[in-house]
This record gives sequence, structure tokens and C-alpha cells, in this order.
Amino acid sequence: MNIRTAVIAAVLAATTLLGACGGGETTVTVTQAQQNGISVTGNGSVTVTPDIAVLGIGIEVTSATVAEARDEAAVAMAAVREVLVGNGIQERDIATQFFSIRPQYSRPREGAQEITGYTVNNQLSVKVREIDDVSEVIDQAAGAGGDLVRVNSVSFTVDEPEQYLAGAREQAMADARERAGQLAHLAGRNLGSVRSVSESGGVQQFSSRLEVGGVALSEAAASPISPGESDVSLTVFVVYDIE
Repeated sequence: MNIRTAVIAAVLAATTLLGACGGGETTVTVTQAQQNGISVTGNGSVTVTPDIAVLGIGIEVTSATVAEARDEAAVAMAAVREVLVGNGIQERDIATQFFSIRPQYSRPREGAQEITGYTVNNQLSVKVREIDDVSEVIDQAAGAGGDLVRVNSVSFTVDEPEQYLAGAREQAMADARERAGQLAHLAGRNLGSVRSVSESGGVQQFSSRLEVGGVALSEAAASPISPGESDVSLTVFVVYDIE
């Protein structure tokens, strides 16, 4: 009989005795001791040039009544959507991101607040697949919606990140193995086989916030927009056996 079997037998025997003395129900859970191993993280990153821009663009209107605010916002949004479609953006790449109708209140020093108007906010998420068209799309949308347009953000990413994730994954696994090998060497042990692997990460999006609304835009100059570079990054969590 080995030590582990003897320990389990002793625990079961003691439990039986206690159960007989106390007359109550007893539950015993025997867990296996954790095996030796090394847990490490590995990081991998590939720098890529974005090929897609995502715009946060919409309409904000405040008027005396809900109907007036809604109607004015609807007309302005229709003009913006017409410009987007006219620039080759497909309907599947235009999605409503946020819509709200909220009252505006007065702020009297004394007495109860009163509703002074209503604000309609309709925001879109627009995917622009032609990076070179981003500036023109923003300028034309701002022109179509006038002072009611709000461009809240511009972010850049890649359309098919999986083609870059493979390279980042290879780097991450190599990094994990190097770390684990060094730890095993310092501990005076040999690195064994991989016991488990998991990963997290993806494309890092770079965003900038633009304030467009109530500002006269120059027709001679386009809004300066640059995609820069994005990182496709992965982190792997690896557990190795040690010998």
C-alpha cells in the first residue's frame, strides 16, 4: 500500500467512526495534490497599417417640442446618410449606435424646474473601408448635417486580423517557452511538455475625438486624418511540466 492510499484509508476510517458516534451524516472530499509545474505568460505583437476606419458620427437637436426636435433630427440624419451612401459606404456598415430623446430643464434659483425643450441625439457607427476617403466622408457629412452634426470619434483597425494574429501567436509562444526554460534552469530542473495553453488579445484600436458642430468648415482644406499604425497583440498563458 502506498502513502496516498494509506492516507485515504485512514481518513475514511476516521470518518466512519465519527459518523457512528455522532449519528449525523458526514461528507468527505479527497482532493489530489497539485502537480509540480511552471506557469508563465508570453507576449507577441505585430505592427500593421490599418485598413478600416470607424466613425462615431451623428445628429443632436434641441427644440421646443419632441416632435420638432425629432423631425429636425430626422431630416439632418437623412442628409448625412445620403452622403455616406454616396461615398460608397454600404448599408451594412452603417449602424445606429445610440438614440435618445431627453428633456431639458431650466435652472431657477428658487422654485421647481421646468422643461424648456427636448434634445434628440442619434449617433451612428460608420465603417469606412477606404482609408483615403475618411477625410472627405467626414467633411461631406458635416456639410450635409450643418451645425447639428457631431463627430465624436475616429478609430482605426484592420478588417481581417486573423492573418496577423498567427505571427503574434508564434512570438507569444516562443516568449513563453523562453521564460519557462529560464525559470526551470534557475530552479535546477528540466522543462517538460506543455500541460495547458490559453490566450487573450487582439487588435489594438487607436482613436481620436473630434469636435464638429457649430463650426464653419473651410471648403479649401480637408480635415486632417491619419490612420498611423496599429498593434495586433496576443498574450498566451502556458503551464509546463518540470522534470
